[in-house]
Amino acid sequence: MPLTFTEQERQALLNVLPIGRDNAICANRIAGLLGYPTNGNQVKLRGLIKECIEIDGDLIGASTGRPAGFYIIVTINELEHYIDSLENRTRSNNERRTALINSWNSIPDQVNTNRQILTIQ
Repeated sequence: MPLTFTEQERQALLNVLPIGRDNAICANRIAGLLGYPTNGNQVKLRGLIKECIEIDGDLIGASTGRPAGFYIIVTINELEHYIDSLENRTRSNNERRTALINSWNSIPDQVNTNRQILTIQ
């Protein structure tokens, strides 16, 4: 994965992220603190978070409620809860993908897609 953000940008994110799930803050607020656009779904911020996790190995989690937002993972429970939520989202997306493939391929006289059904253990 090529680097898109500087070390300073990645460090700035870590400096504004709260510690622990109970202190999570929303993407809109983080974007504002970093001087990024706060409208839309914060594509730039989400790219920065992805890069911090995948390149630097930072333990950044996300929650969808109470409070919703991003945070630095500090306990095994926080880590496993976030991993489980990613797994559930992956399964849900894969089920939708499979349904689309099957629906398309069931149309008579339609050229079938050659995309394969993915099996997630």
